[in-house]
Amino acid sequence: MKPIHFTDGPLQADTYGVDSPRPSIDERAEPFLVVAGKGAKVSIETNDEVPLIFYVDGILGASKVSLQDTISGTFEKRLHAAITQYGLNPEAISVYMGPCLTFSHTHVERKLIEELMDRGYRAACKRTDGVDFLDVPLLLLMQCRKLGVKMENIHISDYDTYENPDLLYSALRGDKENNLTVASLN
Repeated sequence: MKPIHFTDGPLQADTYGVDSPRPSIDERAEPFLVVAGKGAKVSIETNDEVPLIFYVDGILGASKVSLQDTISGTFEKRLHAAITQYGLNPEAISVYMGPCLTFSHTHVERKLIEELMDRGYRAACKRTDGVDFLDVPLLLLMQCRKLGVKMENIHISDYDTYENPDLLYSALRGDKENNLTVASLN
């Protein structure tokens, strides 16, 4: 299978899943990594977590963002720290969220939904037939926006890891293997 490819300006990102030949990897984001320079390359191994890539002005960052990292605000704090440390302009940052679970597969307790709604994340909270769901990519989008990243610079993959068994691995389906997202600046 061919990898899932994403391009945005100098950013090239490919996600390798089921039956995809994998490239060798250099820098691995576990759970957060920032590298600099033309030709910079990062990789993230995920199963159902969000492989998140960001770039601006020759800086490339990557994070393996779990449900817990999202709801606790850990990812938001890490991105804020990178913005501060590297003196980045949040309005110039571009973000790509690769294949992950979509909200219909992220069941959560009602108490968490109520807490997140109180924190201003109502749009990411879903309820259908008495079951509560959380849209993790949308919650991450809202956290990026809160830090000043422009909406037009945020891209979310169309691929759900659970819904694409011929293409991607999913822990929810019982897969032990990981998907590999590799990103580079050209």
